[in-house]
Amino acid sequence: LQHTQMLAVRKAMQGDDSDLQQIRQSRNQVPALSEEVATFYPTPSICLFSTKKAANRKRPILLYLHGGGWCFGSINSCAKFCAAVALKSDCIVAALNYRLAPAHPFPAPLEDCKRAVAFLKKHANEWGGDSTDVSVGGDSAGGNLALATAVSVPGISKVIPIYPVTKLFTEQTSSWVKYGKGYGNDAELLEAFNEAYANHNEHNPLASVGLCSDDMLKTLPPALFISAGHDILYDQTAALVKRLQHLNMPVSYRIYPTATHLFITVAGQPTAFKNAVRDVCMFLNGSN
Repeated sequence: LQHTQMLAVRKAMQGDDSDLQQIRQSRNQVPALSEEVATFYPTPSICLFSTKKAANRKRPILLYLHGGGWCFGSINSCAKFCAAVALKSDCIVAALNYRLAPAHPFPAPLEDCKRAVAFLKKHANEWGGDSTDVSVGGDSAGGNLALATAVSVPGISKVIPIYPVTKLFTEQTSSWVKYGKGYGNDAELLEAFNEAYANHNEHNPLASVGLCSDDMLKTLPPALFISAGHDILYDQTAALVKRLQHLNMPVSYRIYPTATHLFITVAGQPTAFKNAVRDVCMFLNGSN
């Protein structure tokens, strides 16, 4: 399956996105959500998830950015996670359909994320949200976009990257070699994703956020990083967290040792999914 996806991405990079569109459609299934969760689309590209219970405060807002290598994914792919976080944290979670590569490479998806933050801050009060407490998070490619958004937009409350891509070029680290095939994010597919999104900007620090200068990293808000232990991206995340710790930045780091990539969006790793919901909710509500 991943080899087929890689071929579809590379075919789209050559101008024929027919296979890519078929894969997107096959993956874009509306999931069943808890009846306790309300959903609302204030725009065609943003879906708000919140508990139906009455609020006793202005609810913090989390802008959540789906994974999928910037080429796949949608609000539907992360909806179960967004709904679970909204329900458990009593926050508003706003999922975004940002434009996808290769038709819309860097910086188009990042620009969509920045506009979404501005929109959420402007209209938060209309939904009982707190315009002064907007955080951003995401998984994989979405984790990359979350970090890039957080260093680009002043006033983000918190950032939550889950197994993020931090470098859009190949480094033969231990985790890259060990988990590069058969662990949910094969190297050949990740390389195609990186090339499709970067569009020759792979060393721009807003694309490869692991290349951000110390001064850029010092602008980040408090961060919660979550890693899967059996993930090609593990070493990338660990290296960035180590830099932030060295800079004495407020950073929390959770590692699920036996988990693999995709546990946010693909069924089959319920413990990792449940732990991520728990850890994200605790972080949003002020507990490390």
